Amino acid sequence: MKRTFTTILLYSMCISSLFSENQACRTFVWDIKLILPPLTEETKNPGLAGVFSGMVQKHLLLIGGANFPDKKPWEGGQKQWWATLYDYDLANKRWEVIPDFLPIPLAYGISIQLQDTLLCIGGCDREVCYSEVWSLSHSQGKWAMDTDWPSLPVPLACGTGVLCRDKVYVFGGQSNMQHPIATSLAFVLNLKAKEKGWLKIPSWPGAPKGYAVSVALNGKVYLFGGRDYDDNGKSNVYTDGFVFDPATTTWEKLPGVFPVMAGTAFSDDTETIYFIGGVEKTLPTTPDHPGFSREIRGYNINDKKIENLGTVPYAVPVTTHLVQQDDTIFITSGEVNPGIRTPYILRGVIQ
Repeated sequence: MKRTFTTILLYSMCISSLFSENQACRTFVWDIKLILPPLTEETKNPGLAGVFSGMVQKHLLLIGGANFPDKKPWEGGQKQWWATLYDYDLANKRWEVIPDFLPIPLAYGISIQLQDTLLCIGGCDREVCYSEVWSLSHSQGKWAMDTDWPSLPVPLACGTGVLCRDKVYVFGGQSNMQHPIATSLAFVLNLKAKEKGWLKIPSWPGAPKGYAVSVALNGKVYLFGGRDYDDNGKSNVYTDGFVFDPATTTWEKLPGVFPVMAGTAFSDDTETIYFIGGVEKTLPTTPDHPGFSREIRGYNINDKKIENLGTVPYAVPVTTHLVQQDDTIFITSGEVNPGIRTPYILRGVIQ
């Protein structure tokens, strides 16, 4: 994975085809300089999937997560859930690790970045899914959890969520660990009326989804990809896309193919959604697995076209979150092969 800065620059991408003539051509510069610190001096950190993550007062946070610390799945390895908080102080460029920060080990929830607060929704451990919602803030050098949030109407893990104009939306996911069937659940929480709790809203006109990708742009909410399991446990990967209009509470199916399941995405606040990686199709879980997509795709909401923009020069993890701070995005650890995590935090600077 060692590459010079010059080499990384060669992977920068001009994506002017997605923009109008009045918009600037953007490039990305990638690195993997940030690495999760070990929990002990003797053991390297293998990385985590399903972390809660976000930015609070220029502290990059990764919380909880799950991995296979001893053996690979095909070697009989057992998945372990964690309760650790990893705090990277961007100003001082140093890590702080707080073991057993959470009251229970937890992973595969939804992270929503609010102003100076990280909102964490649902999640699961080995046995059950949870409906609890809590937030994390930083005051006088300490981290504080606030559990005074309305719980989801049902336990939920492996769903997707997004903030859109003072409202938090949650879509899909699963409610049972023994039978991981995806749901078509859709809820909204008005941050200006928390006391009303989570309200059910119409579901998208498609199949149930876990591990979907959602983005808010121009007052609307977009939902892409995802997967479900059939009665025989076979995974069905979806490549469809939908847009929800909160003003009319209606959905529209989008044209095109979106092979971005379990990936990450963000918007440029004008007319483009960017997808980073994802699972294009399911393959057997073996040592020969090639890894997941490194593609960067752009979707123009006006033209309703998705285009390939290039590739990331490093492995792109899935089952994780994308965190945005000004002109920088962070993809916080995650899964780079089935059962294999990465301790690297993929960082992209937007230019």
